[in-house]
Amino acid sequence: MSDETSDVRLGVILHPQREPRERLLAGFAAALRERGTDVGGLVQRTSHDADGDLRMELTDLRTGRIYVISEKLGPGSSACCLSAPALIEASQVLRREIEAPPALLVVSKFAGLEAEGRGLAPDMFEAVSRGIPVLTTLASHHKPRWDTLAGGVGTMLPAEEEALWRWWEGTK
Repeated sequence: MSDETSDVRLGVILHPQREPRERLLAGFAAALRERGTDVGGLVQRTSHDADGDLRMELTDLRTGRIYVISEKLGPGSSACCLSAPALIEASQVLRREIEAPPALLVVSKFAGLEAEGRGLAPDMFEAVSRGIPVLTTLASHHKPRWDTLAGGVGTMLPAEEEALWRWWEGTK
């Protein structure tokens, strides 16, 4: 399922909407780091708290700092629970990494805000424009917006560890 349209080192793990690949990406980043590869960026973890509310966290791969990017909106709310201020704070991690680039930048959040060209998308595309290899995830329902924003660059990857290793080896 490779769809490489340029030599840009941008890997995109394409997955069904209800099957996020957070653990796959986090595990791959950890395996690279164990092998001595300088990997930076943010990995997302989504869970539910004791009240059943959605909890979204971004973890800085370099420092381990956790940014809680969701907020409690109260019972019955159907609004997006994303905390824009927390996401802005977390995006500083990506800007730091862009200035002292790692061998691989992980950005495991391309969702609603990014599909609008906001959120972490500007930092991710800035890294790509500077030649930094980037690996991200993309829910299939956001692919049309991704295609528009990314201009057809990058490699679509199946959500399989073996595919990530092949892609990574090809970036060297």
